[in-house]
Amino acid sequence: MKTLHIMVGGPESELPDISKYDKKIPWIGVDRGAIRLTDRGITPIIAMGDFDSLSKPELSHLKTITEVTEFPAEKDETDTEIGLQWALTQKPDLIRIFGATGGRLDHLLANIMMLMQPRFLDVISKIELIDRYNYIKMYKPGEYTVSRMPDKKYAAFITMADVKKLTLKDFKYPLTEANYPFGAALSSNEFTGEQGTFSFQTGLILFIQSND
Repeated sequence: MKTLHIMVGGPESELPDISKYDKKIPWIGVDRGAIRLTDRGITPIIAMGDFDSLSKPELSHLKTITEVTEFPAEKDETDTEIGLQWALTQKPDLIRIFGATGGRLDHLLANIMMLMQPRFLDVISKIELIDRYNYIKMYKPGEYTVSRMPDKKYAAFITMADVKKLTLKDFKYPLTEANYPFGAALSSNEFTGEQGTFSFQTGLILFIQSND
């Protein structure tokens, strides 16, 4: 399975320990995220963004070690969107995005809502957002089996559109064909075992595994 990792420029304090991931997986550095990688001894295969958060010496050094694609600060896409769009051209099976949450709320919302854009909607099953406390993934209608992450206690189901016939099995608070409007936050649920299943017929669900 071809996997790509993207590091964007969110707060350092919110990053998980990335050393546990396979060191052979290629990284894409987005804006400040490229420096986050080099600070950890990782050279991204490409760095992208407007780099308004980098000093001139940092940017100059980055250009000596990897391919750098610069964009103007005033543009119609966020740096994260640019990085994700490029990653998708590589036709991966899985994309993990780090550094996209925490810090500024507008950045957080932009990165969550990004998954609902028509150009990304068909490939959201490939995209995961990961930080120190949360694992986030968007789902379209269907039936899914998900595994409990060993370092996470809670499971949440957030409706990002009107959801019909939501069924949860093997969770502490199960459901059978329940309907919820956009914006319902079914939080603080828990797995009863190592796996749980959920299904729904219409809408979008943001699934989150988290810990305190």
